[in-house]
Amino acid sequence: MKILLLNPPTYDNKTFIREGRCTQEQGAWATQWPPITLATAAALLEGEGYDVAILDCPAQGYTVNDLMDRISAEDFDLIAWATGTSSIESDLALSTAFKEIRKATYTAVFGTHVTALAGETLSAAEGLDFVIRNEPEATLVALAACLRREDDRETVKGISFRTSDGHIIHNTSRAYMPDLDSLPFPAWHLVDLDSYRLPLIGEKYVILLPVRGCPYACSFCTTGTYYGKRLRRRSVPRMMDEIEYIISRFGINNFFIWADTFTADREYVRRFCDEIGQRNIDIQWTCNSRVDTVDQELLNAMAQAGCWMISYGIESGNQTVLEGMKKGIVCEQSEQAVTMAKGAGIMVAGHFVLGYPGEDRGTMKETIEFALKIKPDVAQFYCAVPFPGSPLYERACEKGWIEGRAFEAFGQDSAVMDLPGLPRSVVNHYRRKGYMRFYLSPGRFWGMWKLVRRGGIRHVARSGMDFVRWMYS
Repeated sequence: MKILLLNPPTYDNKTFIREGRCTQEQGAWATQWPPITLATAAALLEGEGYDVAILDCPAQGYTVNDLMDRISAEDFDLIAWATGTSSIESDLALSTAFKEIRKATYTAVFGTHVTALAGETLSAAEGLDFVIRNEPEATLVALAACLRREDDRETVKGISFRTSDGHIIHNTSRAYMPDLDSLPFPAWHLVDLDSYRLPLIGEKYVILLPVRGCPYACSFCTTGTYYGKRLRRRSVPRMMDEIEYIISRFGINNFFIWADTFTADREYVRRFCDEIGQRNIDIQWTCNSRVDTVDQELLNAMAQAGCWMISYGIESGNQTVLEGMKKGIVCEQSEQAVTMAKGAGIMVAGHFVLGYPGEDRGTMKETIEFALKIKPDVAQFYCAVPFPGSPLYERACEKGWIEGRAFEAFGQDSAVMDLPGLPRSVVNHYRRKGYMRFYLSPGRFWGMWKLVRRGGIRHVARSGMDFVRWMYS
């Protein structure tokens, strides 16, 4: 049985990242992510004897026509691909195009959007056979086994499908994988790793996924839809073995630790850092974090183990807005977390959200001023978006804030909600104002110079030109 796993192109040739809760168009200072879900699923499928190919179309410059040529040339039994909210119309249209080329090929999609709206997805995509809900890898393997044996598809937990008479069936959900150590190392040998470079510094990297699940309740987030709310961990020795394998096999020692909150379990992170030192592993890495899950001792250990940048979800400089988001932090913690990271020698990326329900011009201005006050090295300003699968989406639907808005408009670079007293144009204005004030403020030169020293002026200059073009577009 021959299987193709895809990060698909779009019909308008936009470049999208589709990885769990992170589904966004590549923009200024962004980079294409190595497809960790595809690589992990491929490794599981290879272990079961399937012939597997991975095609990351955005990273490899594949257009829709290129993809159709590939499918015409090879007889795949199953094609499964990642989806995102803002690209969903194009993602689903591919199913019909695939069927026009090879009618007997099974088609399946996965991601947070199609998990939350599985029935709507199947109704909208005539050529789609299956929706894989929630964490996809084990369900994809079970689906492949079902198709190979020609078993009853109603036995496969975690899928939705359409019967021959048009009824949509949602099978029982699959439990999240309890033992992450049972996962093989991702099948990076099926991916052109030269296509993935860290933003600003231009070095090759891959993703590590040591922790799945997030116990926090942020109302704008879809992470519970993909990996669930319970924290699950791969053992530290297993992670070290994977790191050493990647260094030995691929010659890569730069890593993005992709976990919704890597530092949610501080003791786990301490063991992780200690083991890097004990094995004398020379790597550089970045990670995501929450400002209430770090302390100076932990950050010092992380820096000693090779962490050079940490990303904090700071979100807002207004406490009432933070409470509305159910973020569970106070502004002082954000300021302290930035100071502590810098004290450990770790650069800080701060992420801020504008235009959340309950905001006004004053609260958005507070957030921009707060970003200037706490001085992360890099700042990202997003518009609040009610992605399907988040509590905010349910609220936005109930209140009519997104009525008539197509999903293709659900990008974090532009406001999508029609909030009372807060037009979308005003939110967009403050987002652009946030970037202008932050990056043109005194002191930004030093942050950029630190990146120049790390990655070389050529990479920073190229990224800077992209950013300036975006800022004035």
